Amino acid sequence: MESLIVIGAGGYAKSILDSIDYYNYKLEGFLDEFSNKKEHLGIPIIANNLNNIEGKEEKFFFVAIGNNCNRKRWYDKLIENNLRLINIVDKTAVISPRAKIGTGCFVGKMAIINSMSSIGDNCIINTKALVEHGCSVASHVNLSTNAIINGDVKVAEGAFIGSSSVTLGQLSIGSWCTIGAGAVVTKNIDNDITVVGIPAKHIHQGVKTK
Repeated sequence: MESLIVIGAGGYAKSILDSIDYYNYKLEGFLDEFSNKKEHLGIPIIANNLNNIEGKEEKFFFVAIGNNCNRKRWYDKLIENNLRLINIVDKTAVISPRAKIGTGCFVGKMAIINSMSSIGDNCIINTKALVEHGCSVASHVNLSTNAIINGDVKVAEGAFIGSSSVTLGQLSIGSWCTIGAGAVVTKNIDNDITVVGIPAKHIHQGVKTK
């Protein structure tokens, strides 16, 4: 059985715990750079940086941080240190054998990824989210609970797709943009903006930070 370290002892960690493959991985504990607690959800917080992890080259890691920029920062740090990441896929998720998924991804309870879709690295496909056929989801994307992206949608790096939003087919969603909860996206979305409403409209020009 392999040893697993989860980075981030917050709310997102609650979502992934039930979905870990405990037959193959033993959760050794959390790494959290900000917490001063000794445990989270009854599991020890064993470090606040990678230097505190002994034998880290022999362990596996998963980044359980919801914020896309912070999750990317930790993903990049693990890759730079040649450390190993895993995917966490809930047993109730449905993934087409013709779909592709990168590394460091979470696919939550009852999420669906349909035929010929591709998911990049370090993505969150959360509870009941639907990725329809032929979609392309780049790295560091967060597809929130019950969000739907219809067929052949292209989602660029770092986009945040809010809960219960719907994106119509054949559209493009720009990098590091935010789709508000419940929004209905009916046209292409530019980079670094926030849209909300039905139909979704631009309300804010964002600035991505890493």
